[in-house]
Amino acid sequence: MRWALAEPSVVLFVQIGSRVRAAGTSFAADNASDWDFQIATTRPEMFADRSWTLALGLVPLAYVVRSGRLGSAQKLTALFVEGELDLVLIPASGLRGMSLLARAGQLNSQPQAMGALTDLAAVLQGGYRILKGAEEFAEFYDYVATQIPAPRLSDDAVCALAEGFVCDYVSTLRKVERGELLAAQRWLHHLLVETNYRLLHELRLRSGAASLPDARRIEFLAEPRLAALNIAMELNRGSLFAAVEKSAAVCRALVRDLVGDRWQWPDLAALRLRAE
Repeated sequence: MRWALAEPSVVLFVQIGSRVRAAGTSFAADNASDWDFQIATTRPEMFADRSWTLALGLVPLAYVVRSGRLGSAQKLTALFVEGELDLVLIPASGLRGMSLLARAGQLNSQPQAMGALTDLAAVLQGGYRILKGAEEFAEFYDYVATQIPAPRLSDDAVCALAEGFVCDYVSTLRKVERGELLAAQRWLHHLLVETNYRLLHELRLRSGAASLPDARRIEFLAEPRLAALNIAMELNRGSLFAAVEKSAAVCRALVRDLVGDRWQWPDLAALRLRAE
């Protein structure tokens, strides 16, 4: 933090994540929480490797730069003996450009910029603290946090997820049938369970309940579907069939609660699927 405050190439330094949330809440930091920051920099190439941390006397146990969960920014993740760091990297020129568009009232004419800002809004609405660059960016960040809606699922998007779930459900059962058990296990968690987490997050938001994406901290939120979401299995056909069917039942219930009779699970009898 001291380095970022003194480094000339860092034009904005913002703390985000659990460590800026109120103590005592379900989403507050605990002893196992990492440190989350956003950095807008004129030198994003500086973070391509770990040399900048070595200059600070911090030696990473592991260091990687990759796409962030929301997809519109790169994220640096590093493990240190002293703690764990997630650093969202934002090119200063792009951020300044979006800030100028916002001041001119021209953001709506820039779909790509709006997509990035909805991702940013999802982060900022969870809480943030500007540690450097407030003079230039505080007004813009307040605008994004209060005026830009965070990403949400429309009813059409819910129906599209449900259609995709059915396709992946059939594909997963086919894998189990032919004995591709590891592939089926991967498909189950990567596609079916992940879809249910997205649907549940949207349902909780629509009902005004507290929620984080990716099933984060769901165990602490008195979620009535918690037992149904738990997919335990052994690597055999019977156990996998049961797990897939359990996920399908959860999907049907979530979609029904979200869009009612607008979408119906199709009759798959003609496909002669084995689900037992």
